[in-house]
Amino acid sequence: MSASTQVSLDDTSPRASMSRREEQVAALTGLRGFAALMVVLVHSTVRTQYPWLGLPSYGPVALFVLSGFLLYRPWARWTLRLGSSPDVFVYSRRRLSRIFPAYLVMLFIVALVYPPARPVGADGWFYSVTLTWIYVRGHFPDVLAHTWSLATEVSWYVALPMMAGVSGLIARRFAARTALRITTGLIALSLPVTIGWEYWIYANHLAIYFTYSFWLPAFLVCFAGGALVALYMEAYAAGITSLPRLRRLTADRWAVPLFVVGIALLGTSVLGGSDGYVPHTFGEDQVRFASVTTIALSLLTAVVFGPANAPVARLMSSTVLATAGRWSYGIYLWHLPVIVILDQRLTYPDGAVANLVMRLVWVLGISVPLAAATYAWVEKPAIDWSRRPMAFRAADSRHRSLPGRRNAENTDATPSTESNTATTAQPTDAANTVRERSLPDE
Repeated sequence: MSASTQVSLDDTSPRASMSRREEQVAALTGLRGFAALMVVLVHSTVRTQYPWLGLPSYGPVALFVLSGFLLYRPWARWTLRLGSSPDVFVYSRRRLSRIFPAYLVMLFIVALVYPPARPVGADGWFYSVTLTWIYVRGHFPDVLAHTWSLATEVSWYVALPMMAGVSGLIARRFAARTALRITTGLIALSLPVTIGWEYWIYANHLAIYFTYSFWLPAFLVCFAGGALVALYMEAYAAGITSLPRLRRLTADRWAVPLFVVGIALLGTSVLGGSDGYVPHTFGEDQVRFASVTTIALSLLTAVVFGPANAPVARLMSSTVLATAGRWSYGIYLWHLPVIVILDQRLTYPDGAVANLVMRLVWVLGISVPLAAATYAWVEKPAIDWSRRPMAFRAADSRHRSLPGRRNAENTDATPSTESNTATTAQPTDAANTVRERSLPDE
């Protein structure tokens, strides 16, 4: 460990602690921005002579990992007897208000300006509005095909309280260290679930229906991986575990970047199959999926447990990625409709490089302003509304808001640089800079 890293980890001044907390929140926001921009890159380059450019499936997988990490935090604290039971009512209100307002605005505007995107019949509108179309066999407009990940995310919202509640009830019967091991084992069961689900789809030729591959079991290991990082972050912060090897690894400035590059090369090699959206074998799909999931978990772990001045954290906390992270949901919502509609309206240059550059310029030039407007006029007001205590629960909320207690209202699934870090007595290492009210906006 270098001298500069040692100073960063050991500086206990309140000002240094606040600075690290803000930098780490920005890095988590940047992770989300990086994932959203990677989705735009992949969906753009696949239409050019450079379909190999980018990490296919990394974007949604990384967003699932972040969702698992951020939403499981209060459940992790409750499981380890570090906090109160999350308020499921508040949690549900926050989730619904976070994902649906912006999505519905995008859906109706796109349907208005681009008739081929309009759902067919009352049942089509129902499945589209409720994000349940992935459970129905049939064709879905290409312009809205990316919303499959929102449907999968919503299913995670529904499943999380049940799975975390059951595992927590089991683990809380034991001492903290034993509870940590039990919960780790239960979370690890997501791996055989995901592999088994994918093999079932492959063996029964169900991928042709364009539905089963998007159901929650197919991505459960992504959400669970993020949840596992949250569990160990809380356990480490409470002194339940020390994680010396992980801390040494994440403190190494180049270990994680080199590992991520190596895994990226593996996932995009011949072992991962041909470039573009073409059929792959079961083995090729697993190589690709395992690679992007490993990359997403590695970057998250580096940001959560590593020093704020490490290359990964500094890159992710850059102004560009942090800003993209704040607007990431809107970027994700608008980019594919913009791509499809522009393909119908524009003629791009014939040159390979010029074609790619102009596509990205047009897509980002339209999607980013739309995302910024959506954040300011739809997402932020919905977030603010969801934080207001409802009248009939105000008395109960005052009763539950005792010192040191937390509930799901204080947990957000989209990190933001707009940090509200009121706590001052946090431990000084990086794992604790994302605690408390550090992650508003989802």
